[in-house]
Amino acid sequence: MVHEVVQGEDIGSKRLLFFQMNGEFRLENLADQSHQFFYGHRYWSAIKKAVDTSGAGDLYPRIEATAKKSGAPLDFALAMSAVAYMTLEQCGSSFLLSSYIPAVEKEKPEDWLRRRATALRPSLMERLKGKSSCERVIFDEQNADGWFAIQATQDITTAAELDKRPFHESDKRCYEGMGPIPVDCRSGSCGTCWVGILGGNENLDPVEDFERKRMDYFGYWDSGFVDSQVERPLIRLSCQTKANGSVSIVIPPWNAVFGRSRREKESGG
Repeated sequence: MVHEVVQGEDIGSKRLLFFQMNGEFRLENLADQSHQFFYGHRYWSAIKKAVDTSGAGDLYPRIEATAKKSGAPLDFALAMSAVAYMTLEQCGSSFLLSSYIPAVEKEKPEDWLRRRATALRPSLMERLKGKSSCERVIFDEQNADGWFAIQATQDITTAAELDKRPFHESDKRCYEGMGPIPVDCRSGSCGTCWVGILGGNENLDPVEDFERKRMDYFGYWDSGFVDSQVERPLIRLSCQTKANGSVSIVIPPWNAVFGRSRREKESGG
């Protein structure tokens, strides 16, 4: 899905500048899937059944009551109940009627976290043959194959492009042979390759001034959830982010590009 909005006009060159959003960016279409990277996502069905849609009372008591009513472990139910009420506020109650059932793995939270941002360890037979551990970027923690290898000091986008699986068939933002992370440049100009960091942040190089300025320009640090002044923010441009070890990331289902250097269209064309 691509949505373009005319942002302005350069009369001298007779070109229209576009703000372009790509992928699935409407929350109502992702209400059940947008938080799959949470361990507590497995309790989403129970949380939805317990949501109070009356709108009466302060929000926190409603969150707490929903968490308790769901029957899910409270540590996870509180967070997922907060997600449910924010979703309710942003896109209405229709998502509560969906028949979506999250996948549930038979593992404990500590096992989930232990696997996060880990290198791929060779089997005993592979070790006997001299194969060593493989540092990697895990981009889908619920998929055993949801990772690609990365070398020390290599930026995440370059490493992703070496993965030649047909990601373009499932994500129309990707080009054939480019890997699982959508990208339109390689220089921090387009803004399409932003990712969220779930684990292994300490294995990433600190953000440099150029990346900080570009992320500020794109507005990805305006959410209030990310401190853009920290050394290693939780949202990064993957083409500007070098790794020195394994990391877990989230590739968002949407991205946006803006300005003259991204997309121009001849007027009347």
